[in-house]
This record gives sequence, C-alpha cells and structure tokens, in this order.
Amino acid sequence: MDHTSTAQRRRQLPPDAEDRVIREARKEGVFAGLTSGLASAIIGSHLMRFNRNTTIFCGVVTGILSGYYFTKALTDTAVAQLRAEQIRQAAERDQIGASSVSSNQ
Repeated sequence: MDHTSTAQRRRQLPPDAEDRVIREARKEGVFAGLTSGLASAIIGSHLMRFNRNTTIFCGVVTGILSGYYFTKALTDTAVAQLRAEQIRQAAERDQIGASSVSSNQ
C-alpha cells in the first residue's frame, strides 16, 4: 500500500500545471505572431510593393491576429490534454483503490 501511494504521488500533476501550459502556449503564440508579422511585412513590401506605412500596418495586424489565434488554439489544446491526463490519473487511482479494497476483504 505504501509503495502504491508513493507511485501515485510521483505520477500526479503539479498544482500549477495549468498555469505552466498556459504560459507556454502564450510564449509560442507570441513567437508565432512575431514570425507571421515579419513574414507578412516582407511579402507586403517585396512582392506586393506596399509603401512603408501599409507594410507596417500589414505586418502589425497580421502578427496580432495570428498571435492571438495561435495562442488560443495552443492554450485550448494544452488544457484539453491536461484535463485528459487528470481524468486518466483519477480513473487509475479509483481502479487502484478498488483493487486494494477488494484484496483486503
């Protein structure tokens, strides 16, 4: 029993797991926004021959929108995976608890 509870404690998610995945998704979203904004500005200035102000506007708007949508998608995905892991761990604990109760009888 002591070995089982030690193994369960080792496999539990940290209390701040949700904060960690959200923070990581935000970092990745910012990076995606910056890179897409830069790519958009380069495409706008070289291929579409936008003037300076239009290129800056195009890059900023594209970066903000793509960063927002990437952050939202990455956050939703990471939180869903975290919830699935929590459910899996809870089911595993219930299964271990039920087997220890039945073996004690």
